[in-house]
Amino acid sequence: MPFYTLQDVGRFFLNPLFPVFFIGLILLFKKERTRLNLLFLLLYLYGVSIPYTSQIVMSRWAVADTVDRHSRYDAAVVLGGMVDYKWYVRHAAENEEEIFKYVSDYQQLGQSSARILMGAAAIKSGLADTLLLSDVSIKGVHETRILLDLLERQGIDPQKIAVHGKVRHTLAEAKSVKAYCESKGIKRILLITSANHMRRAAALFRKQGLSPDLLSVSRDNRPITRDSFVPSGDGLEDTYWMFYEMVGYTAYLIQGKL
Repeated sequence: MPFYTLQDVGRFFLNPLFPVFFIGLILLFKKERTRLNLLFLLLYLYGVSIPYTSQIVMSRWAVADTVDRHSRYDAAVVLGGMVDYKWYVRHAAENEEEIFKYVSDYQQLGQSSARILMGAAAIKSGLADTLLLSDVSIKGVHETRILLDLLERQGIDPQKIAVHGKVRHTLAEAKSVKAYCESKGIKRILLITSANHMRRAAALFRKQGLSPDLLSVSRDNRPITRDSFVPSGDGLEDTYWMFYEMVGYTAYLIQGKL
């Protein structure tokens, strides 16, 4: 039986199409269905399925970078969630060693792959002395082991890489980085993550008493065109990630963790 985390359940309900089926079901059993109800449903469906919605909202949600490229940081912290673990699960047996056999030949990264590439660039350019990774394992796929193999192929000196702690979410990463930096005397850190995720990540790190400079990757710089107003699967996916970040930020805020 597959193991489902609270995040998995939350992601199900954050699907932009979920309200459509829920509201549609209500309308189906409702004795009186007005045109206004149907119009509202269609407008909602259109709004969540066009790229324009997330383009506008997330451009305002993103925070400005504060990285000083003429300085040198003690460590560059790259947040986890970069490996396409579903690919490994699909292409390998349930045995963990069978999954790992893919590591020596190929690293399948997900939509957040720019994080680790920017981290590698920060080390190569001398922007940071150490690359900090968290110990991440999702559904039997050990992300950190895959990333370490990738970094080796990128020519990164293993002595410049440190793995700080086993985590499952950004709050745990912030706490683990805090503990690691205190134990190693690390003062100046550069936080690297996706632009959409940076507002929540930076707030969590600051809540722990850390003051990282920020370097965002994967900013959506697409121009607004006619295609931005055409419903598509990409539009739905963009809306999903918009919901994910905004709901996640709000949840942490309500819990007093930001």
